[in-house]
Amino acid sequence: MIEWDIDKLLLCCVRARYHADELEEATRIVRDSDVDWDQFLRQTLLHNVAPLVYHTLREESAILPPWVSEALRTSYYQAARHNALLYEDLAAVVRAFDEAEIPIILLKGAALAHGTYGNVALRPMGDLDLLVRSDMMAKAEALLSLRGYLVLDGTDSHLRHMTLRHPHSSSGTHVEVHRHVVSSPYYRRAIPEEWLWRDPVGMVIDGLSALTLSPEATIIHSCLHFLDHTGTKGILLWLCDVAEVAREKDVDWDALARAVREYRITLPVRSLLLTCRQTLGVSPPDRILDGLLAAHPGFVEKKAYQFCLSGSRSTASKTVFDFLASQGLGARARLLSARLFPPRAYIVARYRVRSPALLPFYYLRMILGAALDGVRALHPANRR
Repeated sequence: MIEWDIDKLLLCCVRARYHADELEEATRIVRDSDVDWDQFLRQTLLHNVAPLVYHTLREESAILPPWVSEALRTSYYQAARHNALLYEDLAAVVRAFDEAEIPIILLKGAALAHGTYGNVALRPMGDLDLLVRSDMMAKAEALLSLRGYLVLDGTDSHLRHMTLRHPHSSSGTHVEVHRHVVSSPYYRRAIPEEWLWRDPVGMVIDGLSALTLSPEATIIHSCLHFLDHTGTKGILLWLCDVAEVAREKDVDWDALARAVREYRITLPVRSLLLTCRQTLGVSPPDRILDGLLAAHPGFVEKKAYQFCLSGSRSTASKTVFDFLASQGLGARARLLSARLFPPRAYIVARYRVRSPALLPFYYLRMILGAALDGVRALHPANRR
């Protein structure tokens, strides 16, 4: 199970969305404790759950001081405004892909805020994430480019995703076009792309039909998404994502368990589901969780999971692991090429290069930095 420090009162306030009796516990904590309200607010922002907490406690005036409630209320309406702009951009993107007959699946907040939480303000969003079939990635890039989107980061476009932004976007956010839902080559290889497209669920965005992952694939994606952000302290919102799907959707838990076993992804899935049960009191049926706990992952799966969780992993060590996990000389060559020689737009954006003549020096800086990073990763003091 994943462990991290979290304010006990905040946890009660989030759990109250799923268990009404938690309101009594939250009231008791406020009555019997000297609550550090500044810390409480900091953690709601860290975990991106301020809008959800406000919505849950909006009629419980006895729990929160007025100034804290007002701060949460401000976050709620800021998220509502921002997400409304995001959905305007999303509607335009969905319409463009629909007209071009390029199938897409909405991922993460784009799918969950409207279709699962039932209130777009409750699920803060950063980017718009879309899943496109591998053989459609080039067409997707061309389509968005024709509509004024600029590729910001294509370093992993042959592997996982590319990041684009429209200079006149109403929300100012990025669009990430994915060919898979995880970045680790081990987990990308373990989960067939076809499975993600097997049973998509329909939803409507601004009158337009759109697709989202099946409930089973959504939960697995949420569990694996954590592996891409192991250094992030605020993961409570991702646990809420799992809890919302588990509570609101008709999840085929047996199908999920079969996929977990077949694709050898037991460790990340059972870890996050256990954390969700311990933290939010929402989990799959006991027989499903017992089955995951009784599983015995193989050596390679264990090593892949341990590496993804390593807090000391470096860019260089990640590249080495991804290189070994990739299959075929072609895939390995593309990986090294992308990591060592990313597109000019990426270098310009990352280092804020002001003159094209300086680009070679920044490429050299990046390569030397990666080499130094690798040397540090090999030093005994940095190993676990």
